[in-house]
Amino acid sequence: MRTLFIHVSALNDDEYTLFTSSFADLVASDVPFTDDDFEKHTVTIREARAWLRGRYSDLPVADLDQVRVSTF
Repeated sequence: MRTLFIHVSALNDDEYTLFTSSFADLVASDVPFTDDDFEKHTVTIREARAWLRGRYSDLPVADLDQVRVSTF
């Protein structure tokens, strides 16, 4: 299976702000990231799913799993 990868330069300003703050929260970093720091971290599907379930508790689990299945 190929690794899913997106470079932060591909994001518009709003997407960049949401992604960087969410990713820093996901990896529990108290230190501000630079764009290069994002390439040094990986997150498993399990970690991302758990974080999404905590962050978006009103999102039905079946919907989250459907996105996961169709993406990979």
